[in-house]
Amino acid sequence: MTTPRAFLALSTIAFLSTVHADSRSDEQFFSEEGRELYIARKYEAAIAAYEKLIAINPQSWDGNYLIAVSCLALYHPGADDPQDMEYVEKGIAAFERTLKLTPPSPEAKEKTEKYYLAFLDVIGDKDKAIAYLEEQLEQRPNELALINQIATLYQKQGDFEKSLEYFEKRANMEPNSREAWYTLGVNCWARSYHGGVTVGQEERERVVDRGIVAFEKALAVDPDYFDALAYMNLIYREKAKALAAVGLNIDAEEAFAKADEYKQRAIEIRQARP
Repeated sequence: MTTPRAFLALSTIAFLSTVHADSRSDEQFFSEEGRELYIARKYEAAIAAYEKLIAINPQSWDGNYLIAVSCLALYHPGADDPQDMEYVEKGIAAFERTLKLTPPSPEAKEKTEKYYLAFLDVIGDKDKAIAYLEEQLEQRPNELALINQIATLYQKQGDFEKSLEYFEKRANMEPNSREAWYTLGVNCWARSYHGGVTVGQEERERVVDRGIVAFEKALAVDPDYFDALAYMNLIYREKAKALAAVGLNIDAEEAFAKADEYKQRAIEIRQARP
C-alpha cells in the first residue's frame, strides 16, 4: 500500500519528469512546425515558429538558419518599404548568428556562406561582404576561391587597385597556373580599355605594364596559350595608345608592331588546331 508521503514523492518525480519532457518537446515541436511551414513556403509563419525555437535554444543552428533563408525568400530586391527593410535586418542578423555556430556539416557552412553573400549582394552591401571574406581568409589563407571572390567584389565596387592586388596574390600562390596569370592580365587590359577617361595616364601605363608581365608569365607556362597570345595583341595596342598620348610616337609604333606579332602568332596557333 502506498503511503501519502510515498505518493507525494512519486507525484513530484512524475511532475518534474513531465516538465523536463515538455521543455524538450517544445523545442522539437517548434522545430518541426517551422520546417513544415518553411517547406510549404509559409515563410512568415515559419519565422514566427523558429523565433520561438531560438527563444528556447539560441544555439539552434536550424532555427537561426531557417529564419535567415526565410527572410531572404520574403525580401523583394530593390524594395525599400519598412517590411522589406525588416526582412533585411532580421535576415542578415540571423545569417551572422548562424555563421558563428557549429554547422551540421561543411556543406551546410558552405551553403550558409553562399546565401549570406547572395543576400549582401542583392542589397548592395559589398563592404560587409568583403569584410566577411577577408576575415575568413585570415582563417583559411590558402583558399584560392576566397581570394578570387574578394578580387571580384573589389572589382564590382570599383576599387580596381585592390582587385588587381588580390588577382595577383592568387597568381603568386599558384605561379604555374597559366589561367591565374591570364586572369590578372585580362583584368589589367579591361581597366585600361574600358576605363576610358576615368583612367589617368600614370595609372594606364602602370596597369598596362602589369598586364603585359602577367601575360608573359602565362606564356612562360604555356607558349602556345592562344587566349594569352590574343590578349597580348590587345594589351600592346593599349600600350601603344598610352605612348602616343604623351608624344612617344616611335615607341608607340614599336608597341603596335609587337601587337601584330602576337596577333599573327595567335592566328598560327588557331590554324594549326585540328
